Amino acid sequence: MSNSNFHRARPQSTRYSNNYDSSRVTYDHHFDSNQQSPVPLLGPSSQQPMFPSQERFHSNHAHQSNNRPFHHTENHLSNRMWSNTEYQEYFRRHYQQHFKIHIVCYNILAQSLLEDNQFLYMNCLRNNLQWHRRKERLLREILRQDADIVCLQEMENFHYENEFRPKFMEYGYDSIYLKRNGSKSDGCCIFYKIKRLRLMGSKAVPFYQKDIRILDRDNCGLIALFQPIHPETSSDDLFCVATTHLLFSPKRGDIKLAQLQYFLAEVDRLATRDHPTGCYYPIILCGDFNAQPQCPLIQFLLNQYIKYDSFRCIDISGQTPSSVVDDCFSHPLPSNELLPLSFVTSDCRLATLNNDLVFEKHANQQQSSAILTHNKQLLSVYDSNDMLDVTTNAGDEAHLVDYIFYSQQENDPYRLNLLSRYDLYKQDEVINVHMPNHQFASDHFMLAAKFALKLRKTNVVHQQ
Repeated sequence: MSNSNFHRARPQSTRYSNNYDSSRVTYDHHFDSNQQSPVPLLGPSSQQPMFPSQERFHSNHAHQSNNRPFHHTENHLSNRMWSNTEYQEYFRRHYQQHFKIHIVCYNILAQSLLEDNQFLYMNCLRNNLQWHRRKERLLREILRQDADIVCLQEMENFHYENEFRPKFMEYGYDSIYLKRNGSKSDGCCIFYKIKRLRLMGSKAVPFYQKDIRILDRDNCGLIALFQPIHPETSSDDLFCVATTHLLFSPKRGDIKLAQLQYFLAEVDRLATRDHPTGCYYPIILCGDFNAQPQCPLIQFLLNQYIKYDSFRCIDISGQTPSSVVDDCFSHPLPSNELLPLSFVTSDCRLATLNNDLVFEKHANQQQSSAILTHNKQLLSVYDSNDMLDVTTNAGDEAHLVDYIFYSQQENDPYRLNLLSRYDLYKQDEVINVHMPNHQFASDHFMLAAKFALKLRKTNVVHQQ
């Protein structure tokens, strides 16, 4: 989406001293400074031991950091701003016909993954890596958005059950959660406001399939079908929200693409309103895709088509710099189907949902085609052509790998419209910013957007 549709101003970043001074810290402009924060506001404390020896993780960090110069200041980034689209003005004039949806998407960095990958966080202050601090800062940042829907990735099951779920319930949210298979303790969850939304259906999607070789990793996704709670809502005013966390490995683009193919098929099953015609409810798709914006995987989502046997596995996600990719050996993607056609067809639909004629068509295709398609017209909330936007700064490497997509249909282009988005930082703004820190409790930045869902019942009323 072109930046010309947005109106914004960007303040400059400041330095943040380790001697915490609350007068120097300001928060997002949309949060009333007189309003009580849902959780205490925290800053780095110089009173606590920098490397507490009582915890294995921190003592290991201290031992490894003895020979490294210590920096007593952190960069404090400017407040993030909301940018409005041109549809915002129309929404103000016709808000009675719409239901407003505020959604947050956030990879919160599982504590177990942080501790398993300590080398990525050697430049961070040790206090900022402690879970009790990170938890409070995450809750503060997320809850003050006051969003209708919150999609989180890398949520550990015991943190969900004992900390996040109880706290979100206090603020009027219910939720669904899926832990990924295997030994890892994290997964995906979706929180939603029970006074605003009615959960009509959901689907947990573990990507691991023991009988399908390429789906041998334990990533996962969650899909929910919601109905607005609104006086003018009809049975047709449903919308689908899906969140996922695809495999990280830059060298296994074949697995990422297969995971996405399967996930889109499950989204299709829950979001399809009329299977014979292929009509579907509006869709919001978000998560950590571990893929750069111009890579074949993201372009497949936006363009609805990919001929994948022209790529090597390392090319699919665009995570590896071209100067390195050119010198790397990587297997090409296969010239036949990624997933069995009896499981998911090449148009990203579950085979069991297709009628016999449709399935026969796919079964008789030449296996050398190596083509995937889907019928969802997706747009990105953030400009996929802006290579300077940043959504993660893990290990001090700034990339854009997190996304919010939303659907539009040719026969109803104004059914779901983007009103505004929460601006991202640019690469030059995050230089020498080490995350997690006093300001951001994850190594990812939170994504947020506001949409307007046009209600069917009001359409009929205003046409009469």
